[in-house]
Amino acid sequence: MYILLDNEHIAHLIPLVEAATEVWPIRQRLRTQTRQAHEQLERVALLTELAGGSITLPRYRQYLQRMHSFHAALDKSLIGRLPAAYAGQPLDQSARLARDLQALGAETVPAPRSLYQTADALTRDPAAVWGVLYVLEGARLGSQVLLKRNAANPGVRQAHAFIAGAGERTGWCWRDFCGLLEQGAASHDAQVLTVAATHTFALLGEWLEDPP
Repeated sequence: MYILLDNEHIAHLIPLVEAATEVWPIRQRLRTQTRQAHEQLERVALLTELAGGSITLPRYRQYLQRMHSFHAALDKSLIGRLPAAYAGQPLDQSARLARDLQALGAETVPAPRSLYQTADALTRDPAAVWGVLYVLEGARLGSQVLLKRNAANPGVRQAHAFIAGAGERTGWCWRDFCGLLEQGAASHDAQVLTVAATHTFALLGEWLEDPP
C-alpha cells in the first residue's frame, strides 16, 4: 500500500529517518534483544484493538485506566532515580492519562501495592532505569501511530492527551532521547539494561491483560 505524504507529514518523519541512520549501538542492542517481549506486548487484546482503530469507548476507558495505574507506579518509582542527563524531562504520562479519563467522565483506578512494589524493584539500579526509560520513550513515539489509526474514533478523538505524545515534536524527542541513552548508559552493564527493558515490556503486558 502506498501512502501520499504532504509536507507536514514529511517534516514529521525527518527526525525518525535521522534516528534510523545514526549509529547508536545501545539503542540497536536493546531493540534487537527486546524484540520478542515487544512483539508479545503488541498482541495484548487492548493494544490490538487500539492499534486497529476499532476500540470501543468502554474498552478505551479501560485501557486509559490501566495505563494510568501503570504510569503512576513507575512515575513514583523513578522520583529521585532519574539519570542526571534525563532529569529535566517531565514524568507527565500519568497526568495526561488522568486528563483523558476526566474528559471521558471516568475515574482513575489506584494501582495496587504490588504494582508499586514491582516498579520500585525494577528501577533501583541506575542501569535498569535507562532500560525502563527506553520502553517509556519508545511507547511515546509509537503512540503517534495509534493516534493516526484512531483519527475517526470519537472516543479517542475526545480524549487523546496521552497518545498525542509531544505532538509534532515526538520524533525529535525520540531522537534526543536516543542521544542521551548512548551517552548516559555507555558506562552501565548492558545486560542490566536489557533485562530491565524486557521486564518493563512484560510487566505492562501482564497489567493490561489483567481484569480491571
